[in-house]
Amino acid sequence: MPMRKIVMLGANARTQRSVSSIQLPSEYSPSASSAPYFNYCPSDFILDLRNHPKEESEENYSNGHSTEDKEAKKPLKELLHDRWENAKQYNAFNYSLNCMYRCLDGKYDLSMQLNIERGELRRKPMHFKHIKEPFNNLRFNFTKLHDNEILFYLKCDSDPISNDPLDRHLVAVNASPLERDHSLIVPSVNKCNPQVLTLQAVRIAVDLMLLVDDDMFHILFNSLLGQASVNHLHLHAMYWPYDSDLINRKCEPLHDVPDVFVIRPPSWICPAIVFQLNSMENYEQFKMNIYKCVEHLTETNQAHNLFLTRAQPIRTTGAEKEEDRRGERPQLVTCYVFPRMNMIGAKPPSNFNPAANELAGNLTSYTYRFFESANEQAVIRIIEEEASLDDDSFQSLCFDLADVLIGRSVGTSRPHDLDVLEGLTSPEIDELRDSFQSFMPRSPSIRHRSSTRTHSDEGPLA
Repeated sequence: MPMRKIVMLGANARTQRSVSSIQLPSEYSPSASSAPYFNYCPSDFILDLRNHPKEESEENYSNGHSTEDKEAKKPLKELLHDRWENAKQYNAFNYSLNCMYRCLDGKYDLSMQLNIERGELRRKPMHFKHIKEPFNNLRFNFTKLHDNEILFYLKCDSDPISNDPLDRHLVAVNASPLERDHSLIVPSVNKCNPQVLTLQAVRIAVDLMLLVDDDMFHILFNSLLGQASVNHLHLHAMYWPYDSDLINRKCEPLHDVPDVFVIRPPSWICPAIVFQLNSMENYEQFKMNIYKCVEHLTETNQAHNLFLTRAQPIRTTGAEKEEDRRGERPQLVTCYVFPRMNMIGAKPPSNFNPAANELAGNLTSYTYRFFESANEQAVIRIIEEEASLDDDSFQSLCFDLADVLIGRSVGTSRPHDLDVLEGLTSPEIDELRDSFQSFMPRSPSIRHRSSTRTHSDEGPLA
């Protein structure tokens, strides 16, 4: 049977699809989609990639599922790849991947990808003013995806992801991919939730990390004001060909909170809160800790990025950096939460935009000039200017998060000297800041201009 050709209205099919006004009704049934279901259960989870007999696991997985759909019997990694490759024939992508990579010399072993097409052809980022902006049906959202862009739906057989039988949790192509198999995870797409991470979304992210047998697989989340470009709840699932040096770094405990850690400069390029799943007995607590952390950041209107990966057991002693060159240490699901500066408004791609992947050390450059000339110092300077919280703000946040995770009243852990500004309104704080800035010395180039002028410089200043 010949393949049916899909024809879009307009000169540019991808552009027309992106701004389509067609929306699926909320009561739309999943049976109307040709995408398969990926059924899984907790017995399929892989806690440690180092201690996992791959071939035996795949055979058990196929034998343990009774679904008649052969595609759904594939391991998640294989299903994702096959469906993603199949989507190419339906014009599901803005461009064909044609990327270059280089590793930057320096302390942090940063890797950089050149992806000019993504900078030029991806959908224009939307303008946001608050982290909790309501969902807007008139703007692009994932109910407007074409059927051939949906890769598969997710369903947990023994522990339903949602109590609502109409909920559809889908994985779809990313039309402007960074790498092979780069996809979008959309929990409860029919609910039209805004881009605020929910406990259900955290659960799906953790489950998928536990299901993919590949240490290059990552799941990422960007909040509004933190480089998210669509206000419809979604996460990114993708591979990256280089290890992030972040997984080799020593952390420090988050005050008195058990099994929660912190990393900050100079140990890493920007500060982060760190969670790790070291036992399936801690599965529920691991998810809840991540959710409570992100919930607090959301409620305080603090932009944030999440990076989920596989990492060696977290260390709080020893060398600042220890690589597992022999491949002997466990590879455990680890979540890095990066609180960051709020970025108001849409920022078009220039050299690179620091989002979740970039804060983990995996950079994407949109211009050949920056790709060729960038060094570690330049990258860190951009991240410091556009993303990193200052030390005092991060330290204050850590005290509050410790209270949130332990269940204390927020502010209990703060030293008294951090409460000096408590009770002041924002205009009063701004006025106080301005009063300090007015006493700052002028730039040396201005202050010493008259004393450094030579005879040849004498004369009126232009």
